[in-house]
Amino acid sequence: MKSLSYKIGLGYVVLIGINLAIAIFAIYHINRLGSPVERVLKEKYQNVSAAQSMSQALAQQELVQQAMLEDGFDSSLVNNFHTYKNEFYNWHQKAIEGIALPAEPIILDSIMLNFQAYLSVSDSLNLLLQQSITSEIQRLFYSDKIHPVAGKVEFFCNQLKQVNQQAISDADKRARDYSSQANLLIILFAAVAVILSIAASVRFTRGILKPIKSTTDTVRRIGQGQLSQKIEVTTDDEIAELGREFNKMTERLEAYERMNINQILLEKKRSEAIVAGMPVSIIVTDEANRLLLMNETAISLMGALDIDWQHKPVEDVIRDKELIQLICGQKDQVTGKKDHRSLLSLKRPDKELFFLVRRIQVEVDGKKSMGSVTVLQDVTSFKNLDRLKSEFMAAISHEFRTPLTSINMALDILLKGVKGKLNINQRELLEDAKKDGQRLRNLVRELLDLSKLEAGKYPFTYTKVHLRELFKYSLDPLHRYMEDKAIKLKLRIDKHIPSFEADYYQLSRVLTNLVENAIQHTPHNGEIQIEAFIETGNLNVCVIDSGEGIPEEALDLIFDKFVQVKNFQDTESGNIGLGLAIAREIVEAHKGKIWCESKLGKGSRFCFTIPLS
Repeated sequence: MKSLSYKIGLGYVVLIGINLAIAIFAIYHINRLGSPVERVLKEKYQNVSAAQSMSQALAQQELVQQAMLEDGFDSSLVNNFHTYKNEFYNWHQKAIEGIALPAEPIILDSIMLNFQAYLSVSDSLNLLLQQSITSEIQRLFYSDKIHPVAGKVEFFCNQLKQVNQQAISDADKRARDYSSQANLLIILFAAVAVILSIAASVRFTRGILKPIKSTTDTVRRIGQGQLSQKIEVTTDDEIAELGREFNKMTERLEAYERMNINQILLEKKRSEAIVAGMPVSIIVTDEANRLLLMNETAISLMGALDIDWQHKPVEDVIRDKELIQLICGQKDQVTGKKDHRSLLSLKRPDKELFFLVRRIQVEVDGKKSMGSVTVLQDVTSFKNLDRLKSEFMAAISHEFRTPLTSINMALDILLKGVKGKLNINQRELLEDAKKDGQRLRNLVRELLDLSKLEAGKYPFTYTKVHLRELFKYSLDPLHRYMEDKAIKLKLRIDKHIPSFEADYYQLSRVLTNLVENAIQHTPHNGEIQIEAFIETGNLNVCVIDSGEGIPEEALDLIFDKFVQVKNFQDTESGNIGLGLAIAREIVEAHKGKIWCESKLGKGSRFCFTIPLS
């Protein structure tokens, strides 16, 4: 059996052989082309460089003599003259070592003879410069005797350079001629190789593709649902084996389709019945945000009982803009975890409904979107219950204020001895009662403040706030508390933070609450860090402690009222978990955000942001 691997391998062997022949032929001619160019460059470049260097050394000697004509005889200039003389001799010797042309020895001898004459008359000029002879005679001697000889030396140096450059040019011309011939041969050889490669490829490809094409046509018909089709097996290779296995697979598929089609329809109807009976509203859309499915709860909620809504765009059926944005993925879904007021509100003529919204993207292979499923959970009853609880606590707190004030006044009168002198035990009992009364007053004040904040009725006073002054005002009362626990406080405040508009007292209340929590949960000899910086136009403030940390599942709960997390808000007398709830309300009233990051055993990081604009 000639397998498919054998056929493909044979084709590759032929193509590889043709390519190797082209490569060997091209390498041979390229090496032949490079040899003369490399040889000429190696031999002649040295003498061209030597001729240029001799001309430069002579020019420097001329400059030295002109300097002595201007400034008089100078031994340092004479030393420079001899330095350039030696440099001239060195380059002349290198030129002699690189002789490769018949004309070069004569030119080099002429250069040396004229250079010796140049040195002789230069010595005469040095004698004249040392004698008391007028500068005109010295200049005349230089122009009549030295300059002509220097010109001859320069002439022969240029002649040496031109001879070598001409040799390089001749070698380059020969290389170009040979290159043209080599290119023509390589092109002809490559054309023959391409023709042979195409012929071999057509031959091998035709033998492989013919059974594959036949198999593909049959598979296409099977894909269209004609499961009775069979692949015709005409060869004895891997494709034939694939065809036989495919025929077995189509037989099993045909049997499976007959057996399961009724079961699939039954499961479809069962799923639709489950969706229709769910108490939440379910809306299914495709990738173009057209409505595919809504259960009865959703249809009733959207008022689409008498509307043909299927396959219509969301905005043609649903009127609420915020809900449209959530369904279309243009707005983050509402889960109620991060923001206690993040609820979708739908107003109806007789009432207002509140929903938690979750949008699930339907994807294929984790990439292509096929649409989305939006689930609306009605939490109106919970919202109303929360409102009733807040109103009840506000009413109770308000009723507590008057009797608590009377009790505290009575305790003050007794402690001052207005009604008679007190013994030690009586005073201690009254002082304990006074402390408990004060805690109750603080608790009532926090409950009333929280109720006003939640209702949006708390009177905020916005003034110009300077952050460093706010920090000093908030932290000064806490220094003694920190000293008692030997806690180190580190401040990292960006010096470029500008002043901003905010309620000075309420922001101080937030900062004090966060730092008090940090002190409470930081062990002795621990450390608290406070950072303040600007990010995306917002003021960010973070309080970082080195305490026991908060469980991850409690991070979304600690800002709710009446919540106390074990090992975090250790109960103290009068503490029922309102501080962080009030802090959240104050920050959100300033259009900011507050959150916590923590890991058990590694401390906590409480942060809040306030817009600077």
